[in-house]
Formats: sequence, C-alpha cells, structure tokens
Amino acid sequence: MTRFSLKYGIDAPQWVALQLAFGALLLVLLSTVEIPWLWLQVYLIAVTAAALVIGSWMLLYSTWIKLWHRRVILGEAGVRSGQRLLDVGTGRGLLAISAAALGAQVTALDKWSARDLSGNGQQALELNCRLEGTPQIRVMDGEAQRLPFADKSFDAVVSHFVVHNIGSADDRELAILEMWRVLRTGGVLVLSDFGKTKEYEQLLASLTSDLKIRRFWYTFPFSKLLVATKK
Repeated sequence: MTRFSLKYGIDAPQWVALQLAFGALLLVLLSTVEIPWLWLQVYLIAVTAAALVIGSWMLLYSTWIKLWHRRVILGEAGVRSGQRLLDVGTGRGLLAISAAALGAQVTALDKWSARDLSGNGQQALELNCRLEGTPQIRVMDGEAQRLPFADKSFDAVVSHFVVHNIGSADDRELAILEMWRVLRTGGVLVLSDFGKTKEYEQLLASLTSDLKIRRFWYTFPFSKLLVATKK
C-alpha cells in the first residue's frame, strides 16, 4: 500500500502555497465581511472552493499520488534486474530509487532547481537513497540537452515532469533527441509530462513507429505518458 510521504518533495511549491493561502484568505473574508450582493457572494465562494481544491489536489499529488503513479511509469519502462536505466531530471529520486530497488543499474541526472520541487538537490536524493536502503545509484549533475553519455548506453530512459521546464522549443527537442541518442536499439523511452506534450508526440512519431500514449486524469496537472520503443 502506498503511504503518504514528503520525502520526494512538493511539486511547484510556490503554486501550492499560493493556492492554499489565497483560498484561506478568501474564506476569512467570507466569514467576517458582510457582502451585500448575492452574485458576488456566489462568485467568491466558487473562487475560494477552486483555490482550496486545486491547492489540496496539488499537495495530495506530491505526497501520495505520484508515489503510486511512479509504478505506472516504471512498469512501462519494463524495469528489471540488470537493466541499464537513465532517469533524466531525477529530482529527489522518485523514479531512480524505486528502479534501483527493483534491481536496475540506475544513473540519475539533474540540475536540481528548488523552484520546481521543494528541497530539491543532490543531497536530498542521496539522503533518500540512504533512508530507502537503495542499492548504489550513479548520480550526475547535467542537463538533458547535453547528456554526457555515449550513444546507445541505456536500455531504458525515463523522465517525469521535466521537459516542460526547458525554456525553448528547440532545447526541448534537443533534450528528447539526446534521450533517444543514448537509448539502445530495442530500448524504451518513457516520457511523462503535462505541458507541451504535443511537441513530444510529433517528434517521437518521426523517430519511431512504436509509440504509445496514455492519459491520466488523477495527476495534477492532468498528464500524458509517452512510451516510445527504439527500432
């Protein structure tokens, strides 16, 4: 059974705090200030509810849903003992640690931005490895657009909620092409994201005829999982 945990950080922490604080502020306003117009009361109640629901959903995603969802991602990657797996944008090790526990030979790479994930950093990843008693993971500082690996180095490449953070369309394309370059023939690229996924679909469709797309409505935001096998 998946348990609630803060070990893997809060995604988009500023947005979570903003939504919950804004909702709480409006709740105080509604309970202390007399609003004479019914339409304004209804509007403020709706906005308050939306802010609190969104903030709570984002928090629930970070502390429970993503711990369950990683099983789906790693399942599509076919993680197994001895598999050479690269986790691009590993963060605090959500995918890397679980894959290593399943016996994969994991390389975890990131530039670690605290803006995208609370407490993000290599030290947080290494601490989680110790807490989980995870087998050795090779940890590297690097960018997705310039992967420091030879061609066809990995059996599987995974990346979760990462590529949309790359600023330009050209750099996002370069990042995906780099993941494809280091993937061996017959290997699988599993790309999970919620923004700009149409770009990824078009690019991957030009690289392989074996592309599967799955959609998920329980993640926040709603997301897609692109599973591409290299022929």
